[in-house]
Amino acid sequence: MSTFPWGESRLKLEEHTVTVSGGHQLQLRRCYKRTDGPPVFLVAGFGQDSSLFLPNSTQAGLAPFLATAGYDVFVAELRGKGRSWPLVTRHADWGLHALIAEDIPAHLNAMAKLRPGAPQMWGGQGLGSLLLLAAYARLDILPAPVFSMVHFAAGRCCQLTSLDKTLRYMTWQWGCDTAAALFGCVNAAGVGHQVHADSRLVYQQWRAWQQSIDWLDPEDGFDYRQALQRKPLPPSLYFSLRDRGLWGSVEDTRLLIEELGPHDVRLVGVGKACGNRRNYNAETLLTHKDAVSDHFEAIEAWLYEMQHPDATTQLRRA
Repeated sequence: MSTFPWGESRLKLEEHTVTVSGGHQLQLRRCYKRTDGPPVFLVAGFGQDSSLFLPNSTQAGLAPFLATAGYDVFVAELRGKGRSWPLVTRHADWGLHALIAEDIPAHLNAMAKLRPGAPQMWGGQGLGSLLLLAAYARLDILPAPVFSMVHFAAGRCCQLTSLDKTLRYMTWQWGCDTAAALFGCVNAAGVGHQVHADSRLVYQQWRAWQQSIDWLDPEDGFDYRQALQRKPLPPSLYFSLRDRGLWGSVEDTRLLIEELGPHDVRLVGVGKACGNRRNYNAETLLTHKDAVSDHFEAIEAWLYEMQHPDATTQLRRA
């Protein structure tokens, strides 16, 4: 265990090892000020690792922000990422199914052992949100109740609504295809050889999800859309981007919400057009120091409302 300063607080950081099949050792990072606060489980998206939520900064980061507010925050490192072992290489043979059916449940079980019975909040970014939703759909029995979910720049499909967006998507896809062929792994920027890169198979299967009408597991054909429409989701808060970013637009997030079926939804647009200080992309939405006052405080207010139903909060809507 170590400690580090954040704002005016001093927080504690633990690192736990979670073992899954094939000898993979996953890292589970725990950030907290107090150990009895509501547990929060966070999963980063494609080509990202736990530093998305735990950046090396004393003024930025969702995990330390929530920890300062009294939450017990757990940040998952999926196989091949961060300090998980082994790192992704061109020989990595895992895809989305392993992340959904093995990695996330293993992290949840480890978290439930540390905080038995405590209701959890789940949060994801981009592909991380889809992995959480898919795991939620597959788990017949959850290790602990889930009282809410928060999603950042989430969307299963990238709707190419303009020539500019189409060209940027084609450029990104070309970069990812080239990196996958040369290095066998891809990060968020479409290059390889970084500790937070994803395997070639994860990239290919995620791209197939983007381009398919159906939302099926690439290994066993499990129908995630159908399962989620039958399984009640907890109240969910979605942050989407109002600028011209490639990922996480309001339109893409709305399409995902429709796929999930009726549930308690709040969709919040983020960008200068919504009164924020700046236009963010899918990464800076979580890592920029201005995010703390621009939209993190809205998360804290919403989470308080979820735990205190008689309270009221005012959130901007997309």
